[in-house]
Amino acid sequence: MTIRLENSTGRRSGRFVAYEYGEDLFGTLYLNKFSGREKGRLIDKWRLNDLGSLIRVLDTEISRREEENYERPLFN
Repeated sequence: MTIRLENSTGRRSGRFVAYEYGEDLFGTLYLNKFSGREKGRLIDKWRLNDLGSLIRVLDTEISRREEENYERPLFN
């Protein structure tokens, strides 16, 4: 399965990050991270022991990517 986050604003429009995850032939869960414009290049690979680890890594990576280019408003 694949989760794809694509930037559609500003000068970085068209860039994407894709997370591909699944189970290999040996029953190990994997997560691959691709980044690029038209074709993605492999950035990171993870081999995970259980479903909980996969969910935690995906949650951390996606939330970090969503907040990467945004400034949080300051409330006084």
